[in-house]
Amino acid sequence: MRILITGGTGFIGTNLAIHYRSQGHAVAVLSTEATEVEKENARDLRSAGVATILGSVTEKRIIEEACAGADLVHHIAAAMREANMPDRSFWQVNVDATRQFLEIARSREVKRFVYCSSIGAMGKSPRKPANEETPCQPEDIYQVTKKAAEDLCLSFQKEHRFPLSIVRPADVYGPRDRRLLKLFRAIKSGKFAMIGSGRNEHHMVYIDDLVQGMVLAGQVGDAIGEVFILAGESAITINQLAEIVARALGVPPPRIRIPLFPVQAAAVVTEMICKPLGIQPPLYPRRVDFFRSDYVFDVSKAKRVLGYAPQNDVADGVNKTKAWYEERGLL
Repeated sequence: MRILITGGTGFIGTNLAIHYRSQGHAVAVLSTEATEVEKENARDLRSAGVATILGSVTEKRIIEEACAGADLVHHIAAAMREANMPDRSFWQVNVDATRQFLEIARSREVKRFVYCSSIGAMGKSPRKPANEETPCQPEDIYQVTKKAAEDLCLSFQKEHRFPLSIVRPADVYGPRDRRLLKLFRAIKSGKFAMIGSGRNEHHMVYIDDLVQGMVLAGQVGDAIGEVFILAGESAITINQLAEIVARALGVPPPRIRIPLFPVQAAAVVTEMICKPLGIQPPLYPRRVDFFRSDYVFDVSKAKRVLGYAPQNDVADGVNKTKAWYEERGLL
């Protein structure tokens, strides 16, 4: 099978591409190499025998060439939350480019198309446990455009009977993830401070389990026209996560605690000052959301329809992630 993955030098895309290649498929990724992490991932991809295509999902000619002969497309590339990115850029990348991509994929007779959305499309702290029927209430421009792209995909699928499925990954972690690395480093150094009670829950998914779900979404016939939340077996509190990471690192669990409200207020003020100056604020409300938002999901639909079966609990996943960080000299 010939597989095309957009955003292929990112965390999810790289792991998905290497998995498919290990199964003997011909895999190409369309992505950029704008950062050192992307360049490192591109080297891993090439070592695994994955073809890399440099370009943007907004470039029609490149999409047309990349889709030629593809049996399966995983569309992961997206505009993420970055300082000084205007709203129109989110619409161009997350919605307009997706529309163009769907039209090209259909004209090239792509056999299956999996759109990688996000639990962000549901908004902040949806009802617990949230499932695919939970009403979405996106708030920021990233969430709004990811939900708009979902609606576009579903409308396109119904209108053209196009073989498309949508996945919403929960908080993804594992080898090649750099976001959780900050938490590991802070806890290892003894500088981690719990903001607030730490009793808010996050539902995480280890990268190998997410890859399993994404592969199934591109294979199972009953997945066409459906949306699937892909998460681990259960959510954990931030307190529990910090304790698990500390145990994996062999250090005492964090003890420093800071009240939530003053940090929230400081984040709002800092962003208000930095944003007009074009500076990435060191503290901003979305960063504080980690300590206040609640995300708990019901993955029974993915289990029932896809045969999805997450294998890694958070303790196992954290240990595997730590081993990769150490192997790469990041810890």
